[in-house]
Amino acid sequence: MDKVKTSPKQRPSISKPPRTTRDKTDMKTKEPVEVILKEDANVTEVDPINNLLDPALIGSAIMQCLIENDPEGVMDVIKDYLYALNKSKFLREADVPRSTMYQLLKRKNPTIKTLAKIMYATHH
Repeated sequence: MDKVKTSPKQRPSISKPPRTTRDKTDMKTKEPVEVILKEDANVTEVDPINNLLDPALIGSAIMQCLIENDPEGVMDVIKDYLYALNKSKFLREADVPRSTMYQLLKRKNPTIKTLAKIMYATHH
């Protein structure tokens, strides 16, 4: 079988990359659009980090995952919670080895004792 020759130069892709965020521009004129809210609009500012650190929300999310037989979802909720923490300070105060935290975040199947120790340490 003959060898296939490849070009030493890379050719630019002709397709556009997919849009990941929606630009605030007018689709026809491509001009920026100013977003104006009504004065009586019921809009509240949301801080996702505070939501991730709320024990009541985390507990209800874990319980919902357990009810729906979704162990991967439980691990995702705990992983997101741990990402929201200041990990360096937490590991020092909780006396949890760094390797344990990394294994937990890399989906190594942790024991319930490990999860309990980590969750207990985050609240004390």
